[in-house]
Amino acid sequence: MQQLPEGYRSRPATLEDIDAVVELVDDLERSFGLEPDENRAEITWLWTLPSTDLERDTRIVTLGDTVVAYADHVRVHPEQTGPWQVTARVHPSHRGRGIGTWLASWNEVDVAPHAANGIRTNVIDRDEAAAELLRGRGFVDVRSFFTMCRPLDAEEDAGTEPAGVTIRPFRDVEDDRTVYELEEGSFADHWGNEPTSFESWNEALKGEDWDPSLVWIAEADGTPAGFNASFLFETCGFVGILGVLPEFRGRGIATALLHRAFAEFARRGRREAKLGVDALNTTGAVALYEKVGMHVCRRYDLYDLGTQEAKARA
Repeated sequence: MQQLPEGYRSRPATLEDIDAVVELVDDLERSFGLEPDENRAEITWLWTLPSTDLERDTRIVTLGDTVVAYADHVRVHPEQTGPWQVTARVHPSHRGRGIGTWLASWNEVDVAPHAANGIRTNVIDRDEAAAELLRGRGFVDVRSFFTMCRPLDAEEDAGTEPAGVTIRPFRDVEDDRTVYELEEGSFADHWGNEPTSFESWNEALKGEDWDPSLVWIAEADGTPAGFNASFLFETCGFVGILGVLPEFRGRGIATALLHRAFAEFARRGRREAKLGVDALNTTGAVALYEKVGMHVCRRYDLYDLGTQEAKARA
């Protein structure tokens, strides 16, 4: 690995670094003319997962006492064998000095022995410098994901339930397995999906910001058919997971679950709803979200190194 520029130092992150890391990522996004995404929620969740070891999985770059960059390669579900997700971000006032290259190298070298099926990272679609750096290291652009947004009215309509469908609140522990099975079944046909153990899934879902009162289950004629697990962040309500089993799609269940979440977000004082979605989702999710008033407000491009997708596009 090359050395960091003179004066810069690296070390593992600690939870006390979260504020500084969030600030640098927010500043980076503003430098591209974007309002910051839900960076605090995502970073805090990742760094506090039971599977995360900050000493092993993170690096902070500092200049004096200032945090100017960070990288991590947290494995949310350690038992999975798919591409290893890595992240690196550099504050806009410290870019162009080789820090991003150092972080990319650290991620690749550290993860390579464990990443038999390749490495995956993401960049903001407007960040051409980061994309160029990745391409120069052999990464290939394989996919895009959208953040979609929707303003909320103070008196948001919760909508109606489709015929034969009942939407009920999550009943805590007794519904853990129900929601797990709904997610496994709903996303089995999605790009990149890999089965997850119940234990790992449950730990990840119930991390930072978990609120069971923001989870709803849809039953069709008494049979669990779909669910929505949402989260309340500082500036918005976030639809974390929305899934409907294939045999129940086309009945308006996803739409009803979304409106239920939107109304609850508004009732709790949020004026915007967000969610993330695969730009090439084959179940019509993007069109569904547009139909309920959402629009694309951010795009992230995925870059792979050594994955089957990268090899197919090389």
